Amino acid sequence: MNARAGLVTAVVVVLAAVGIVVVRQAGGSDDLPTAGGTLTTRTPTATPTPSPTPEPPTPSPTRTTPTVDSVAQMLAAKQRVLAQNPLYRVGRLPASRCKEPSVRPTSVANVRRYYTEYIRCLDKVWKPVIEKAGFTFMPPRLEVFTGKTRTLCDVQDSAAYCGSGTISMNATFDIDNYRKYNKLWARTTMAHLVAHEYGHHIQRLIGISDASATRTSYLNGVDAHLLESRRIELQASCLSGVYLGADRTYFPVAGSWRQRWLWTISHRGDEWGTQRDHGSSKSHSRWTRRGFDAGTPSACNTFTASAASVA
Repeated sequence: MNARAGLVTAVVVVLAAVGIVVVRQAGGSDDLPTAGGTLTTRTPTATPTPSPTPEPPTPSPTRTTPTVDSVAQMLAAKQRVLAQNPLYRVGRLPASRCKEPSVRPTSVANVRRYYTEYIRCLDKVWKPVIEKAGFTFMPPRLEVFTGKTRTLCDVQDSAAYCGSGTISMNATFDIDNYRKYNKLWARTTMAHLVAHEYGHHIQRLIGISDASATRTSYLNGVDAHLLESRRIELQASCLSGVYLGADRTYFPVAGSWRQRWLWTISHRGDEWGTQRDHGSSKSHSRWTRRGFDAGTPSACNTFTASAASVA
């Protein structure tokens, strides 16, 4: 056997920014990462198919498979979407000049009216900003439900955003909070949650949701996946703060409402849940207040923040 024929030169490309290791073997196939290690792919070669006529032979179609370089380039492009998104350059968010919806959550109809009015104001201020950043704006769809059954979002939280562009809010949660607990807390919770879910809608419109999902599929280990999830969730909370900060004079965010809102955002964290996928109460409060104080989306770039700051 020729000794040179058995020699395999391994080239390791480490994508440190996303925790991915891609291995290329010279003289053989390109290996691509999977959740469990590496995914081996082989690029088929084109084989001419003889023609029964005098015409020149027609090559059979070949299937394009990703190479190590193409994966690295793709992930680098996704990282630019996350860390250098045009939304970060739009400047301060204009005020919507909307007041807090006056309707109180005493019935399902009232809850629906509250969120309909709030989302209308969010649409008003975010539409020109999204378009200024070079993206197409589409308003989200609102779903208000009761109990544990959703018609559009297959989750059972107090609030959720579906990838189809739906903001889903639990009216039972809001009504119970208003009747049984502090009424001002119920109102600040509603204001924060709907703006947070709207933040996910913004992420979808500007490509951040897709870029993060693609990058996550190449991450190895549960901890890396949870870290990426926290970056997404804390950015959505930061964007909710940007809206309220821009509209603070008109809403208004002042006095007892502001104090209760600060208490609300500092008592929402994943340290009491089953997994660390949304951010601690400390991180949640810090990022929401960061957006509120700055009033600009550039304050919400969680994708360049250290892991400790999105814990």
